[in-house]
Amino acid sequence: MTRSHEAMIGSVLEGFRERFAGTDGVTVVMAPGRVNLIGDHTDHNDGFVLPMTIDRGIYVAIRPRNDRNVRVASMRYDELAETKLGEFEAPEPGSWQSYVLGVVEELRLRGLLRGGFDAVIDGNLNLGAGLSSSAALEVATAVALREVAGFDINDVDLVTMCQHVEHKYAHVLCGIMDQFACGLGRSGFALMLDCRSLDYEHVPIALGDYRIVIISSEVSRSLASSAYNTRRAECQAGVEYFAQFDESIRALRDVSTELFDIRSDGLTPVVHRRCRHVLTENQRVLEATESLKAGDLQRFGELMTASHRSMRDDFEASCGEIDLLVENANGTDGVLGSRMTGGGFGGCTVTLAHKDAVALLVDSLTEYTKNTGLNPGVFVLEKNLEAGHVEPL
Repeated sequence: MTRSHEAMIGSVLEGFRERFAGTDGVTVVMAPGRVNLIGDHTDHNDGFVLPMTIDRGIYVAIRPRNDRNVRVASMRYDELAETKLGEFEAPEPGSWQSYVLGVVEELRLRGLLRGGFDAVIDGNLNLGAGLSSSAALEVATAVALREVAGFDINDVDLVTMCQHVEHKYAHVLCGIMDQFACGLGRSGFALMLDCRSLDYEHVPIALGDYRIVIISSEVSRSLASSAYNTRRAECQAGVEYFAQFDESIRALRDVSTELFDIRSDGLTPVVHRRCRHVLTENQRVLEATESLKAGDLQRFGELMTASHRSMRDDFEASCGEIDLLVENANGTDGVLGSRMTGGGFGGCTVTLAHKDAVALLVDSLTEYTKNTGLNPGVFVLEKNLEAGHVEPL
């Protein structure tokens, strides 16, 4: 059973007490994971996304030191990372240390972090589930250090720095969505983000008798896998092709429907499908945002399902297990729509279901287990959290 928000605060405080002798002067910060309601693989194409935070995340108990020593303990991995500011050695890309110490080094290079600290990190996000555990780890580390060191960096600059950390130290060429959602998402709202301009809007979530249901396929995924970076390269091939006809094109976001219809016959079949997904997904995000504002949940659900078909067929970022979960959901009375969420190749689905349909949806998963041998995790999103300082009860 997943530990609650309150239990996580207690966990990192107790972990700090055990490892670093008491909790006087300790601050606790958390950054939530996110679920993307619609708009996947549009972020690294300068497009539009509509994520929201969830009620799980990464928690950091932290205390500043009077020297330049840095000690960070991970409770999940039962490991301690030790270094000193100015003596950075790059950890293994993709390890938890690469995200945490990458943030530390980037803040030092920017002249923002001048003193050491002790910290303990724990979380209640499923690793590899597509709920942005890595982005939450980066954002939680950065927010915690800003809290205790008192340096001045605004939220947008903080999350773009975290994206840079993922590129430089984890070797994952992610878009900005995950870090932005984890850092700037707000309780009670989804976040509509223009990934080029970084203009954003907090969109109220008014679901009435409907609920967001997140189901983990239990198929682990890794954004550092070659599949993710291959998809990104295929999108770039599309950009280079269309730029022949319009030199102002810098990303697939700039390709008009008209240009795509007229000139796309020169693309390879694979790149054609990748481009078509991005172009149509951007339009779905814009329409879904308006549907959510208008309270048209029926249309919102239809767009979610259309998004999944595009991710499955055009972007080819789904897998058999995820497809089965979506099919099960859409075959359940009271479900308005379902789709995979996140980078793909495993992870989670997100479903919009009537509250009375949740039990039926859970019951439908017996067929999934029968066919796959996997036991999916299910949680109903009753509230969502936001990054920042948290207090124990």
